[in-house]
Amino acid sequence: MRTVVTLVTGPVLLLVGVVLMMMPNVWTLSHLVFLLGTVAMLPVAVRLDALLRDASPPWIRVPALVLTVAGALALAGQFVIDFTVLRLAHGERAAAGAMFDTIQESPVFALVFYQAGPALLFTGLALAAVGLVNRSWRWAGGLLVAGALLVGAARVTGLRAGEVLGLALIVGALVLTGRAVVGRRPAV
Repeated sequence: MRTVVTLVTGPVLLLVGVVLMMMPNVWTLSHLVFLLGTVAMLPVAVRLDALLRDASPPWIRVPALVLTVAGALALAGQFVIDFTVLRLAHGERAAAGAMFDTIQESPVFALVFYQAGPALLFTGLALAAVGLVNRSWRWAGGLLVAGALLVGAARVTGLRAGEVLGLALIVGALVLTGRAVVGRRPAV
């Protein structure tokens, strides 16, 4: 049971954070939940790496771990920046908006914390899915790839509903993976 909880805590918090972002007047709560979710993705990456040690060659497994961790840290950095800007703007949305514009005009900041950096999290998860398929956990691997790709596409297009669906698929994939580990059976 502990494996299932470890695997799904991060994605569930990300899912809740995205759903909250779609609601009015919960900016701080949604961003806090999403930040907690990104930090909780670190144990997910480590647990997936451990599960895939005998199923994936190091040239797949290690980059999956590194990309997932780097992406989670970049995404966490994005939310820390968001909180910092709002604090520096003393809660005034117009002033915060101007600061966000200034930050995102920096190609390095935009790339690392708002574009490519966060995408690494989902790229790493998609790569980890290869190991799940190698362990004959085809459904889990397929759902993880589909979820990661859907979240990536949704983030590029700005469609929150796509992020919700993608994160739900990721949660489902990791539930299947965790249950297979607990029961030591294929995740179908």
